[in-house]
Amino acid sequence: MRAVLVGACVALGLFSAGAARAEVAPRSRIAGDGAPDGSGGGARETDPPFVIGSTPAWIVLGGVTTGGTVALGDRGALVGGELSLARLRDGNFIGAYADAYYDWGAHGTYVTSGLELGRRLVGLDGGVALRFANGDRQLGATGRVTVGIGVAAVYARYAHFWDAMTDDNVIQVGLVVKLPLWTGGK
Repeated sequence: MRAVLVGACVALGLFSAGAARAEVAPRSRIAGDGAPDGSGGGARETDPPFVIGSTPAWIVLGGVTTGGTVALGDRGALVGGELSLARLRDGNFIGAYADAYYDWGAHGTYVTSGLELGRRLVGLDGGVALRFANGDRQLGATGRVTVGIGVAAVYARYAHFWDAMTDDNVIQVGLVVKLPLWTGGK
């Protein structure tokens, strides 16, 4: 009996959380409501259909990225921040991102920005990379694969810098935790 009660409470909580996020159209009205004679008769005005599932939404995410350079470059830990704007629809997302982090192996700061896309748990992003190390600024390209659930994702990133004298290829692995800062529908 106790397990059934706990299960019912959990189901009610999940249903309530989903209903609170759903955009629900107002209930239909009957033409003639509020008539002085109280008849209330008339035809129903049409409502949009009720939809179960996701609705397209814009979302701004911000968070922390951490990890390390593990191969090809100067090995070391990294930590920084990330911001992204994405369009979500039916388990797919597409958008733009920017991040900046300090890498203790390279003794420098990286800034990357580009496009991101994905489906459900797997994401891919890529774009331009800048590395500021040893008083030098280096331009390159980067790509990253992420696998995530909820607000956390693990990633593997590759970056190539064209005008670097040494360490022109960098491989990093890490963890990114992003929280929604703003959402908007349609």
